[in-house]
Amino acid sequence: MLALGAAGCAPDRVATPMPIDLLRELPRAARAPAADADRLISIAFVDRDGASKPALVMRPTSRVIWQIQMADVAELRTDIGRLPGGDPNARLSARIGVSDERLYEDYYREQLELPAAGSPVWQLLVIDLSLYSGRKWSLFYRPARRAWSLVLNVQGGGDAAVALVEPRIVSRGSEVLSTGFAGSVPEVAGQSP
Repeated sequence: MLALGAAGCAPDRVATPMPIDLLRELPRAARAPAADADRLISIAFVDRDGASKPALVMRPTSRVIWQIQMADVAELRTDIGRLPGGDPNARLSARIGVSDERLYEDYYREQLELPAAGSPVWQLLVIDLSLYSGRKWSLFYRPARRAWSLVLNVQGGGDAAVALVEPRIVSRGSEVLSTGFAGSVPEVAGQSP
């Protein structure tokens, strides 16, 4: 009985500090297909309501998997949209889910529409990650102690692209601030930093 009590009081492993900037974490993420990852997955500046913002840009068919540990009750926040250009008839879809290497749970699956008049149609995306983050009243379920796989897939045809503007994991209910991403970033869709 004493051993069980001590196990329940063991200190948590150190989780990734919040907020988690997924653009900064991209070099540590698994990207697929590995042979073509640099062409299909990149960071670039895109126009978001007249302002140049850093974004994760993905072309089909590609996948990014981040290993994330979240101490606070968390949510994923980003704006998602299909960028102009590429084959106008190509179907393009994005999917976001969480996995623990045994189960995969989809939280977002959407066919993305082609932008009209050259401007992306941005959709605010907020995904509740509370099942995988923070402390729980349980001796056995400790989500803050484990690394979860946050999976982003882009599927479709042609050379169309999806952008996620400033994707980050934040404590639920916190204010969203700009990531302040700086660095060498190529132009996308005619936008520059």
